[in-house]
Amino acid sequence: MAPRPSPQTERVVNLFEHLAEDGSRGVTLAEVSRHLSVHKASCHSMLSELLRAGWLLRDPVRKTYHLGPALVRLGREAAGRYPALVLARSVMTELSAATGAHCVAFSVDENYSTVVDQVRSVHGGGHPMPIGTQFPHRPPYGAATAAWAEPEVREDWLTALPEEVRDRYRTAIAAARERGYAVGLHILPDLRLQELALIVRSAEVRSNRLSQLAQELTDELVHQEEWFPISLEPDGTYEVSHIDSPILGPDSRVVLMLSLVPTAAPISGSAVVRMGSQLATATRRLSVALAGESRESAAQ
Repeated sequence: MAPRPSPQTERVVNLFEHLAEDGSRGVTLAEVSRHLSVHKASCHSMLSELLRAGWLLRDPVRKTYHLGPALVRLGREAAGRYPALVLARSVMTELSAATGAHCVAFSVDENYSTVVDQVRSVHGGGHPMPIGTQFPHRPPYGAATAAWAEPEVREDWLTALPEEVRDRYRTAIAAARERGYAVGLHILPDLRLQELALIVRSAEVRSNRLSQLAQELTDELVHQEEWFPISLEPDGTYEVSHIDSPILGPDSRVVLMLSLVPTAAPISGSAVVRMGSQLATATRRLSVALAGESRESAAQ
């Protein structure tokens, strides 16, 4: 059963996302009220409690609210869980500027990849992915993660595929590992996606139909030859969904996956290779730096 939504929690999350994007300007009570579509009195109560906790500060002259100092401590605690992310942040900014793509960082566990940071570009494709967004590794999704997973995990992922496409995916994964990056393309059936969107928007969503359609989409995607390509023709054109490359820990496990999300317009195979090579060079450099930090920590 899906968890029940919590409007109050959603408002707090929305507020902090808005303040983080807003920079140093801050927002007034009236602006918060408009942004959250909530009456001023309710907003004032919420803001007062966040001020008390130190999560917000209020400029006494401009009457604007800003991110508060208590978040610094929370940020340090969170960053301590992702040492690779601390190293990667500036590199992500450089990659986004150099390639014109969004750069997204994912943490990886056995079943999901989770968005933990992103650097947006005006030239990149897709929509912002909120921190915490999760993507399951159910085949064919998670192919890039499977490429750098432990051999038994990779084999389990491959075994979950239909037998007739298993060898092709195995070859594509081996090719991705060799070049240092994986490429995913936009090839979902447009009409099915439109139908799925209509069902989700409908007030009378039937869970069995939604599940059926999702399975049909997955089955079609599995059998698409170019969803997860083995190679790219330099003179060909491709609609690229994402380009992925891992930051590896000293034990060669994925500690963070970096993903470039380029423009939605078709781009040449040579451009994809160039972007992938830039990404792979950066993740290899970060992997070496992370290994060096681990050795220093062990020696202390």
